[in-house]
Amino acid sequence: MNQIIAKPAESESIRKRYRDNSCRHLLGTAHYLQTRVMNTLKTQCGHKHLRLGFTPYISLIGERGRRLTDIAEVLGISRQACNQAVKPIESAGYIARKADQTDGRAKTLYLTPAGVKLRSDGTRIVTELDREFAAIVGNDAIADTSKTLGKIYHHLALGPAQERVPRPPEVGMGALLPALADYILHRLMELTRDKGHRRLQLRFGQVLTLIGPSGGRIQQIATIHDVSKQAISVIATELEEQGYLQRNPDPTDARQIVLNFTPRGNQLIADSVLSVEELEHEFAAIVGQAALKRMNITLRQLYLGLQLEPDVFEKHNSSDIGHLAHQLQQELGPQGSRALARLLLTPSVNTR
Repeated sequence: MNQIIAKPAESESIRKRYRDNSCRHLLGTAHYLQTRVMNTLKTQCGHKHLRLGFTPYISLIGERGRRLTDIAEVLGISRQACNQAVKPIESAGYIARKADQTDGRAKTLYLTPAGVKLRSDGTRIVTELDREFAAIVGNDAIADTSKTLGKIYHHLALGPAQERVPRPPEVGMGALLPALADYILHRLMELTRDKGHRRLQLRFGQVLTLIGPSGGRIQQIATIHDVSKQAISVIATELEEQGYLQRNPDPTDARQIVLNFTPRGNQLIADSVLSVEELEHEFAAIVGQAALKRMNITLRQLYLGLQLEPDVFEKHNSSDIGHLAHQLQQELGPQGSRALARLLLTPSVNTR
């Protein structure tokens, strides 16, 4: 691996590029979308025992059902792995197995009535989120970005085989983001591993991407990802063992620990930035530099407009009004936030 010895100014430039790039903006927006969809399905639509991993299987089964082997082939996994993945979906009551009409030895997966409702509710929520995105950046920007994302989606053959037609799918941005985010994660991991980081794993990104100039705190990272503190601590320990991170006392709270990058961790950041640039060149070859630039501008506006990860690269504390506002926006959603704003702006009436 060619080591990059960065000067202070160059190091700051790398850090800035690391925390402000199109891949991060797309991944952050996709994570926001998936989290909102899951929360809405659970809390407002009554769907229980959901996992994000259910999404590709529910989508691929479709109205007429689909054989397990066909789903495994589309997803690029073994039949055994596919069978294990669909078992919890079956246990949750969203799919069922029936004997295949053309091959008695095979099984076809069908959506149950609960599965049909889940897919319908999910589609409706994603459409609503597309409108929320358009309220931030404008309808024209969303339409243009959807078109560009669709070209990339089609070129990379990310959808089911029957979708691979000579033109990109005419679907909304929200429907394209999850598959593209998954591709970006895997491709960036592949490119960065090729630079000498052979033991990197996808789940490491949960921690690595959320460590800012002042470090990262395990509880903060766990809260952003909506996972347990223990799960993040396990990943942090593995990264520490591989020499990427070190634990230091929190200068603002002696009871807490801060995760900081080691010199090897800083090298990883530099290599990650190079990987992002390589991937952007690959996308530019597909859609053209002008279209890619417009898409990147829209994704950045969305990322900033949704206030994704504001407390990672800016210094906040629990009493800061900006941090509190971000938490309320995440919990209340756009309609609830507007209702709260109207309430706060309404002069109080003394009833005594």
